[in-house]
Amino acid sequence: MKPFMANHHARYHPTAILYSFVILVTVINSMTKLQATEAQPDIVFIIVDDLNDWLGCLKGHPDARSPNIDALAASGMLFPQAYCNAPQCRPSRTSLNHGVYPFRTGTYFNAKFKGEKKITTPSLQQFFLNHGYRVASGGKVHHGGPGNRGDSLLPRPRDPKPPAGEDKFGALRPPNDGYALDVNDEQMSDYKVAQWAIEQWEQASEQPLFMSVGFFRPHRPLQVPSIYFDQFPLATIQRPLEPAIDDWADMPDFAKRLAKSHAHKALHSRKTPEGNVQTDLSDHDYIVAIKEWETTIQAYQASIAFVDRQIGRFTKALENNPRNRETIVMLVSDHGWHLGEKKHWCKGAIWEQTTRIPFMVRAPNVKPGSVCMQPVSLVDVFPSLVDLAGLPVPEHLEGKSIKPQLADPTIKRSPVISSYGQGNTAIRSERWRYIRYEDGSEELYDHASDPNEWTNLATSPEHQNIKRELAAAIPDQQHAGLKVQSWFDKYQPQNR
Repeated sequence: MKPFMANHHARYHPTAILYSFVILVTVINSMTKLQATEAQPDIVFIIVDDLNDWLGCLKGHPDARSPNIDALAASGMLFPQAYCNAPQCRPSRTSLNHGVYPFRTGTYFNAKFKGEKKITTPSLQQFFLNHGYRVASGGKVHHGGPGNRGDSLLPRPRDPKPPAGEDKFGALRPPNDGYALDVNDEQMSDYKVAQWAIEQWEQASEQPLFMSVGFFRPHRPLQVPSIYFDQFPLATIQRPLEPAIDDWADMPDFAKRLAKSHAHKALHSRKTPEGNVQTDLSDHDYIVAIKEWETTIQAYQASIAFVDRQIGRFTKALENNPRNRETIVMLVSDHGWHLGEKKHWCKGAIWEQTTRIPFMVRAPNVKPGSVCMQPVSLVDVFPSLVDLAGLPVPEHLEGKSIKPQLADPTIKRSPVISSYGQGNTAIRSERWRYIRYEDGSEELYDHASDPNEWTNLATSPEHQNIKRELAAAIPDQQHAGLKVQSWFDKYQPQNR
């Protein structure tokens, strides 16, 4: 009996009990982690370059042709009041991929300047790598390409060019660089990105998949296969609406200077048919003078139709999931684009057309065809995708997840902040756009009555309260812009 009793007591010794408990907890934790991994969805994040609201679903232009993007919007929730946080590629994508505002890092422009802070927190791609996802990133996702974190990376392929002597593209030139290329889709970089994305999607694996896929068009040069130009005959091209009076008559001088030059470009000159030389022409002045407004609109619309086709090829492949997981799809653009609205072209301003972007999400339990009119922005992308993946949202992220709005689109959100240099800030609420420039000048637009932003109400006595309310949303770092030397004086070319 004694040996039996000794063995019996040994089985219930406190140390043995503790050891057994540790093993049990370890097994439970392992099972929980496995179950969480199995439950996590695949995530597809699509970013399009320089795409404004000229989509059927956003009704930005009556001739918009974007059936595949429209179908994606109709399959989930569309956010018509979505905005970038900076109206140039590098600052916008830096903010998006790291989940912090430009005023935290000092990254405001495509050009790099002293005072920018190095970002030490993980990118969107690194975060999902760290949490057990297989990560594939291809095309223009970060400013220079796919980023440097991922299991599969595809640098943006090259595009064919027009014949020698016919290419008018130059980064500092006006955007009248449209050209109908004598090539097929398969020769274009966005086709190759879509093909790579399809191949990545179709790979079976035990891990969940995170994809970030960057499509380049309608970024300049506006050069795509001729069949897409054919969809928009020049005789049918419609210009943006123009006001009866000068749209710039009630704008601050600083706003005019900023918009006319894009805050970094030298102005243009041209020789007239009479032999005279016109100087100090903005992009708009130049395009109007050479009568290429319609042709440039045609090239932009053709570029949208082309990239829509490539996106559609990829989203078609998403109908079958080889990993048998639920799928979340999000599509955005990095910023908007002007085509003559407010006598401005391209990016480089903080009005509606420059900052408004497509933003749509398809996810489980999201009602197809639903719409949320609350303001959202690109800084919300990172926390939203993390939240939708069922992972803890890092505290350093400055955006807010849209998951509550996906369940109830009437839940209120804060106004959106867009920055174009320190001290130049736009605040967009559901109804209003307020802009304050670094010299203290202001613009205020009521979108309930003035969707084209033609009437500046900043000096109107009856609108001072709403102006003060919106100004209170400007972060302290942007307030500091009023105390620094003008951006124009610090960084502008001398031949202005």
